[in-house]
Amino acid sequence: MDEIIFQSWKTEGSMQSFEIRVLRTGGTPALIAEQSYLNADAAITAARLIARGRPFEVWGDDDCVYSESSRSPSRQPPPRPAA
Repeated sequence: MDEIIFQSWKTEGSMQSFEIRVLRTGGTPALIAEQSYLNADAAITAARLIARGRPFEVWGDDDCVYSESSRSPSRQPPPRPAA
């Protein structure tokens, strides 16, 4: 049987920091969580789980990579800057 060895040092350098913002009805953040993910798609998937149906945004540095604040998924930045 082959043994699979996970070498975390290979993925650590490729992790990116993202900020997940779960939003209130008015669009202001109710929860902000910062975590490292492999890419924006992984961060968006995690945000969906955290938000549990509420609107959310995913930010990478000062760029919004996903906004569901209007309840329609979009990869366009919202009109307000990062906090």
